[in-house]
Amino acid sequence: MAGRIPLALRAALLAGAVALAASGRAAADDISQEALSLRLPAALTRFAPYGDVAGVGGASAGSKWSTSVNPASVAWEPDLRLSVTPQYSNVHFDEHLSLHVASESMTADLGDCGRIQPALAQVRSTKSTTRQGLDFRLDMDLVQVQWAKKVDDDTAVGANFNFTKSRQQYDLGRVAVSDSDGETYGWRLGVLRRLCDDLAGGRVLGGLVFDYAFSPSRTTLYDFLGLGIGNQRTKDTVHQFVLRPGVSWEYKKDSAVYADYLFGSFHDDTGRLRVHRFMVGVDHEVVDGLFARGGVTMDTQGNTAWACGVGIYPCDRVAIDLAYQDNMFPELEVEFGRSRTLTVSVSFSF
Repeated sequence: MAGRIPLALRAALLAGAVALAASGRAAADDISQEALSLRLPAALTRFAPYGDVAGVGGASAGSKWSTSVNPASVAWEPDLRLSVTPQYSNVHFDEHLSLHVASESMTADLGDCGRIQPALAQVRSTKSTTRQGLDFRLDMDLVQVQWAKKVDDDTAVGANFNFTKSRQQYDLGRVAVSDSDGETYGWRLGVLRRLCDDLAGGRVLGGLVFDYAFSPSRTTLYDFLGLGIGNQRTKDTVHQFVLRPGVSWEYKKDSAVYADYLFGSFHDDTGRLRVHRFMVGVDHEVVDGLFARGGVTMDTQGNTAWACGVGIYPCDRVAIDLAYQDNMFPELEVEFGRSRTLTVSVSFSF
């Protein structure tokens, strides 16, 4: 039987979660007043396509695994040569909107040139009526490439480029209300460094991730009321900046505690939205080849999201990760209600 998480650590995590949740509620602002053009990209920064990361609530900037949000982590583990990982997530909202997210990634070792990880993702939504009475649909397609290299025994660096094509539609019954098309061009830089090898018998890694993206969009507002004003065409661009430091404490082999802080700034012609989030999670080996996970994500708007998951590793070449998240996308609650997310990942290594 694997070792248990120290009692002092469990108490510290619980106390930290209660304190952060309480302070968030005290400082809460009404994010629902912000435009959906800002709240949607803010919500997407919460999404974790890999089941192991989703199961700990998204905290992964200091993770050693290639599933981390930190591109530098792709180069950290020495034994990785080639892996293929398909994933599927279902995000279901109270207003019967479901987002089906399929993604595929491959990680390959290029020797002295580092490692590369290309990935694709496809997002398709069901047609759902928002709380404002309009029918909504969303389609997105994403492609990204990550590169990473370990520059010495204690440090790895990485970079990511991603491109997303998206379309949003609002209808009133059979009548088109608006139609938006847009693209997102994003860059992500990351560094991962060993900070300590003997903290209470465990190893500590620290990571730092910086994202910048801009999203030009074009929206057609249809004259669906027949007022004779014609269709209106508008253009806008969302700019987003995200800074994310994080640490991991591996208290025994492959079992770790993760903690991240995220600051994000999103702005377009409608205004500016800033978010502050705190993520804490635990990935613990219960028995050989079976991991239990749990995590919490809190923000200064007073929102708390919970996550749990399991990892099943029947052999060195196969990994299966399952995760469940509750209320992970509160930025979209004003239109669609609370969310519940199920994620499954399967990885094959060669």
